[in-house]
Amino acid sequence: MIDGPKTSPSFLSSLPSQPITDDIVKQIGENDNPKIRGAMGFPGSSPGTIEAFLLDMEAKTHVIVFDPGAEQWHVYKSFETEGMSHQQMVDYASELANEWLAQSLSDRIAAAENTEQDT
Repeated sequence: MIDGPKTSPSFLSSLPSQPITDDIVKQIGENDNPKIRGAMGFPGSSPGTIEAFLLDMEAKTHVIVFDPGAEQWHVYKSFETEGMSHQQMVDYASELANEWLAQSLSDRIAAAENTEQDT
């Protein structure tokens, strides 16, 4: 049994199993779903790729990130935006995305070092 409403946006399963482009993030933000207010990508570790983006929805804003190990997207963190200005929401989501990117990068470096030791 699922407890309460699912907090993960349902479209996550429709995202490709790889980082996406800013155009795809823009399409997500501009789609016809009345619950979605907008989306904004954060630059990834490779030029032209988005590995984290914010999804501003009616009730919450989600920071969506790509997990390269699992090759899938998931919600890194969600937060209430009531009482926040648009800029405060973007700034906070940017902090969360940067936090995730820093952690992800250190995980990738460690994984690469482990791979090199195995060869």
